[in-house]
Amino acid sequence: MKHRSPLNWRLIVAIFLPVLLVPASRAQSATASGQATVPSLFVGELDDVGPQYLLIAQPKPHRWQLWADLEITATSNVTLVETDPATSTLTVAQVGLNRDSARHAHWGGTLGWQVGAQAQAYRYGFLAGENEKVNLVEIDRNNFALGGLHARLDWQSGPWYAAVTARASTLRANATDHTFYEELATEWALFWQKPLGAGRTLVLGGDGAMRFSATDSFGLLPHDWNNRIEQSISVLLDQTIGTRWHLRPSLRYLASHYTAAERDRFDQQVGARLAATCPLGRHAEMRLIVGFDHRESSDPLVPDFQKWDLGLAASAQWRF
Repeated sequence: MKHRSPLNWRLIVAIFLPVLLVPASRAQSATASGQATVPSLFVGELDDVGPQYLLIAQPKPHRWQLWADLEITATSNVTLVETDPATSTLTVAQVGLNRDSARHAHWGGTLGWQVGAQAQAYRYGFLAGENEKVNLVEIDRNNFALGGLHARLDWQSGPWYAAVTARASTLRANATDHTFYEELATEWALFWQKPLGAGRTLVLGGDGAMRFSATDSFGLLPHDWNNRIEQSISVLLDQTIGTRWHLRPSLRYLASHYTAAERDRFDQQVGARLAATCPLGRHAEMRLIVGFDHRESSDPLVPDFQKWDLGLAASAQWRF
């Protein structure tokens, strides 16, 4: 029977509670068992608290949005294993193009839609050298690329934000030039914000997804092995520091139930993040992130894991 370690709630609260109490005036891979696993489908899928449109004013005089993001993360457990974790780096570069609609009054708020496409490149151990090995295997064999399309319908009214998204994604391994995972998903989100004083906003909510997948394991497992239903709850505090910086501590709990007929797997994951953001000119932003994640799975072949992350990122967007 798998050893079950408790989720590190005390550790997480001890780290982030002091930030939550500051007065406003002071203001991703392979496993050792060989089990087929699914990496994050986009940056922040497991790390963030869902869409944060409520935190930023969203005037849309231009309907097209071109965006890019580069994040370099040092992590204490690069391959998400239960024992003998290895420290390395994960570099993620992504670019996307979105088209937004005009907003119209509906149901006591405003309704709009967005369609878009994105591409991502994941590079393991990029800063540690091409010959870095983890468990006797070159770390860069985990490198992969993602391509995706989405269509989203969202509604906003006062402090409320709700959205439903249809998403298609495909993952391709660099080492074999082979598509190993495809997915169609229906995603949903509901968030609420409350100002707590000058420069401080609280955001509460949840998001989830129903994911239909096709995993290519060279005939070892059924194609729908990673079909699942996910649901999360989140809390985030946005704190203004001075005139440029924002400090954003957040907590997220994610539950995943795998629905393939031959499978009995239920995962729980708790994550904590502390992000500091600062604008870089009119179109760009810099982020510093420290985070902790702990996952437990009911499947004895899927490793439980813990990891610490330290990341530096920059993003930019242009509207036209």
